[in-house]
Amino acid sequence: MVRVRFAELMDAGVADVPLDEAALLISAELQPGLDLIGWLAELDDLAGSCPTPTPEGVARHLFDTERFAGNREAYYDWRNSCLDRVIATRTGIPISLSVLMIEVARRVGVKLVGVGMPAHFLVRVADDEEVFFDPFTGGRRLDRSEVRELFVELTRGQVPWDEGYLEPTPNRDIVIRMLNNLKGVFAGRSDPVRLGLIMGLRSEVPELADSEAAEIATAAAIFN
Repeated sequence: MVRVRFAELMDAGVADVPLDEAALLISAELQPGLDLIGWLAELDDLAGSCPTPTPEGVARHLFDTERFAGNREAYYDWRNSCLDRVIATRTGIPISLSVLMIEVARRVGVKLVGVGMPAHFLVRVADDEEVFFDPFTGGRRLDRSEVRELFVELTRGQVPWDEGYLEPTPNRDIVIRMLNNLKGVFAGRSDPVRLGLIMGLRSEVPELADSEAAEIATAAAIFN
């Protein structure tokens, strides 16, 4: 059922992928029996307790009041990419914390978008190209120049800057980037079972299924 629903969401004809459900389906594939409805309700609860429905208010609520934070000690733990674990442990990596912030904000009527620049994932106010937030560092507010400074710092000046890095990242691409992260973690740790599960999800994304057919078949062999 997880794979079937994930395939429906990631079909090439789906224009607006529901980010919360897609992220939790990734979690459910890695953690059989996950209560998807229950974790969606947890997001509802987080939104329901947010006192100020503004971008800054959402940031304060999540990162000051609820104490969500970047997991610096175990950055490459695969659980950091699972939205349910992020909610439960109050820790995550930039992209999963961004998904959390976007989805809590959506529930209180605040539209935020993901910004998937290389090296780091951020959140931007949808109707203001000058206001960004860094969920990994406590929801710190940044302007465009500060984001560029952060990029230079993270890449040590080795990657040329491009203003296009600050364009909104569609939800579909956010989900694919989450899968990319997990593929890298499991391949790097020689975890063939979980790698096989993630490659199975990648097989349900049309463009990945075409470009990674051989890799997917190899990863799936663990289940034969």
